[in-house]
Order: sequence, then structure tokens, then C-alpha cells
Amino acid sequence: MIGRFAFGFLLIAGLTAVLGWPAIATVIAAVRGESGPEAAGLITPISGGAAIRPWRLLGETVRLVATTEVLALPVGVVLALFLFRTDLPGRRVWLALLALLACVPMPLFATGWLGGFGNLGRSQALGLEPILVGRFGAAFVHATAALPWIVWIVGIGLRAVEPELEESARLEMAPWRVAWSVTLRRSVGAIAGAALAVAVLTAGDMTVTDLLSIRTYAEEAFLQYSIGNGPGAAAATALPPLLVLGGLILIGARGLMRADPARIVSAASHATLWPLGRWRPAAGLAVALFLGAFLGLPLYSLIWRAGRVHGSAALGLPPHWSWSGLAGTLKAAMSVVFGPVFQKPLRSPLVASLLWGSIGAAGSVALAWSMAWASRGPGAWRWITAIAVAVALATPGPVAGMAMVLAYHRWFGVYNSPVILVMAYVMRTWPYALLILWPAIRSLPPEHFETAELEGYGSFGQVLRIALPMTLGAIGLSWGVAFAISLGELPAIWLVLPPGVATLTSRIWDLLHIGVESRLAGITLVTLSVFATTGLGVAWGLARFTRPERR
Repeated sequence: MIGRFAFGFLLIAGLTAVLGWPAIATVIAAVRGESGPEAAGLITPISGGAAIRPWRLLGETVRLVATTEVLALPVGVVLALFLFRTDLPGRRVWLALLALLACVPMPLFATGWLGGFGNLGRSQALGLEPILVGRFGAAFVHATAALPWIVWIVGIGLRAVEPELEESARLEMAPWRVAWSVTLRRSVGAIAGAALAVAVLTAGDMTVTDLLSIRTYAEEAFLQYSIGNGPGAAAATALPPLLVLGGLILIGARGLMRADPARIVSAASHATLWPLGRWRPAAGLAVALFLGAFLGLPLYSLIWRAGRVHGSAALGLPPHWSWSGLAGTLKAAMSVVFGPVFQKPLRSPLVASLLWGSIGAAGSVALAWSMAWASRGPGAWRWITAIAVAVALATPGPVAGMAMVLAYHRWFGVYNSPVILVMAYVMRTWPYALLILWPAIRSLPPEHFETAELEGYGSFGQVLRIALPMTLGAIGLSWGVAFAISLGELPAIWLVLPPGVATLTSRIWDLLHIGVESRLAGITLVTLSVFATTGLGVAWGLARFTRPERR
């Protein structure tokens, strides 16, 4: 009994530290300050009149999310179907590359695509006019960043479809009708979850919208707080999307809580591969061309721009590309990325990102595992967990960072140290770790715990001897996912970075505001190599789910 009380107390304390107290501090600061419409900036005069300002923000956010969904979701579902459920040639290679791509942060996507095909560079990689501009450009970059996550979320859902239903349908239907009428229909929950994930990530991020001047709720919240209008302004601006997205997440959580545990466990089971037959070479070529362009175009634009040097504006000489120029740019970029690793390691953006991101990921896994364990059975903890996940996911990144600042700005030992950076990482990543740990913990056989209880083991002994050993794989995978998301986090940590600490994403985002030229392209290429290396563990973990049995 004492052990359970201590566990509950520590869990509540941890959840309060990274979520509860920041939310309360934001409300208190908003109430004490000017929290009316004027302070919130919602009636700032703009074209069309003051009264329609909030509707403009709502409309812009909805249009951006909808455009992103249209660009990413259908393509992601089709790719998931081919890569997870067919014998497509090279499927494992493409899945590994997509897993690595999921680790790439948004500023790097923005650099690769907008620098080569947008208006952030003085010339375009293919010699065309800027294509990725305005709302379409922002939606396109968000769609490219979301595509790997869509493929994996939908793919795991596709593999969770009951094989007996597909076998029975194949007796009466053609294979394509089975895929449409049975497989995709039984995966509607995973598709809806992927769509919700895209909406949450798009509506809550301000990296690309700030660069392209798209005024969404997240961008407006960041702007209002940055120009000194106070927490009331930012909180009021972010309230509508928080309520809408939070409500949708709660609805999804309610459906998950009522799901059959065996249905959740089947997501890790071995599914059968459908043979493509004579269409296999054509399908493999089509997927290779699409994903090759998807991966190759931004990489080409970065290499092209990094190698363009030796121009002179005074003499009217444009830069020209050369291998020596590329080598020199990469050499200079390495000094920026790695920084004074040996003299002052914590001053290095790379070391700071890896160190504090790994600690934040460990904190996220500890909190997520504890929440999943506490809510494995019916009770109040399930709803506490669902509400906490909804609030954490639906809160825009800038508002999350602002809440951390408001909660701990008087605690100078926390505010001026990397502790607040680690706490921001935990706040932003623990829901994703929970999504991996929840099915793993829920699928633990109850017979094991009954046997352990008969042998005299209490709650602590059952956790130590049964629960933790049986979920080590999920713990490692959840840490890798949380770590990858931490490395790419920008909107929240931008506001909480302590003096003298710079991360890779913050350094790149700084440089993005002066345009994508050879120096930034070189830094991005070096950073991509770092993220590719650290993402190998995540790719290996996710690859464990892609070993279906052939028929």
C-alpha cells in the first residue's frame, strides 16, 4: 500500500511539474495581466476590419491543415499499403529511409525545400521561379515532414487487420476489392489517427509559417508573446485550436480505451504479404521514382547551394558550383555544428542537442511508462492520462514554451539552467512515448502478475521482475522516438533556451531568417548526417514491425 501511494505521489508530482503547473501558471499570469480582446491582439486592425481578426486566424489555420492533409494523407495511405502489405521490391530499404526521415526536424525540411524551390534563396535549384510560396508552400513542407509518420502509423494499422477476414473475403472478391473493402476499412482508426497527428503537428508549429508569413493560431501566439503583449495574448490566441484538437484527441482516446486488448496487440503481429505478380516491377519502379524524388530533390538543392561559392556582388559575378567549394563549405559547417566540443562541450550545438535531448527523452519515457502502467486498468488514471495527452498534444509549441517560462521564471536555478530545457523536451515528447508504451504494457499477460502475487511479490517486485523486462523493447523504441522528436523540437525550446546554450534547430532557424545560402546549406547537410546516424536506432526498432510472413 505504501509503495502504491509513493508511486502515485511521484507520478502526480512529475505530471504537475511538466504540465500541470505550467498550465496553471499561464492561467494565473493571464488573469493578472491584460487578458481582454485588446491585449490578446485579436482585434488588432488589419485589412477587412478588427472584428474578423479571429476568423482570419481560424480560416488560415483550417486551410493550412486541410491543404496539408490533402497533400500528405492519400499519398501516405497508398505508400503504407504497398510498403507494409505487398512484396514490393526494396520495401525494407524504403521503410528504413522513411524511419530515418521521421527523425529530421522541421527546420531542415524548410531549408531543403524552401531554399531550393521557395523564396528563401536568391536563385532556384532547377532554374525555375519560386514554387513553394504562401500557404501552398507551407502546407507542402508540412506534408513532407508528416509523410513518414503517416506511412508508419497507417502501416502498423494495416498490419493489425485480422487475417481471417482477409482470407474469407479473398474467396469472393478480387485482391484489390479486399484491400479496399476489408483492409482499408478495418484500418480506418489508424488512418484517422494519422490524420489527427498531421493536424496536431501542423496547427501547433510555427517554423514554416513564420518564414512564409502565414498567420495561423500558433504563429499568432508566438508573435503576440514575442512582441510583449503578455501571456493573456498568446493563451487567448491559442485557445480555439487547443479546445478543438484536444476534444478530438479525447474522442480518440475514449475509443482506444474501449478497444479490445487483443486488437491492440495484433499491431505487432506478423501479417501476410500480398504478391503483386506481374505488376511487381512496375509498382517498384513507381514507388522508387516517387520516393527518390521525395528524398533526392531537397538533398540535391542543398548540395547545389552548398557548392556555389566565390561570387562577388560588387563585381557582378554570380557564384559558381565546384567540388572544392562544397568541401570548403562542409568543413566550415562542421566547425559550426560541432563547435568547441573539446574545449567547451556544452557550447557546441551538437553536444547540447544530443545531451539534453537524450536526458529529456529518458524523462519522457519514465513519465510515459508510469502513466501507461497506472492506467492499464479501468479507473481515474485512464482519464487523467487521456486529458494530459490531449492537453500536451493540442497545445501549440510556442504556448508550451511560454508556459514553461511563466512557471519557472522566478526559480532562477531552473530558468537559467538546462533543467528548463529538459523539462520542455519532456512536455513535448512524452505523449509520443506513451503511444508506443501503452499497447506494450496493456498486452502484458495478467497470469504472470497473478503468479507473482501468489509467490509473495508486491507491486514493486512485479514491476521490477515482470513489467520492465517484458517491455524493454518498447522502452528502447519509445526512447528513440522521443529522442528523435527532441532533436527536432523548435517552437517550445526557442523560448526556454538558457543563456549560452544553442541547439542545432535553434541555430539553423536563426540562419533561415537571412536566407538559404551556401553556409546554411552546408550546416544543414552536416546536421542531416548527424540525425541520420542517431536515427538508425529508431529505424532498427521500427523495422521489427515489418517482418510479415509470405503466403
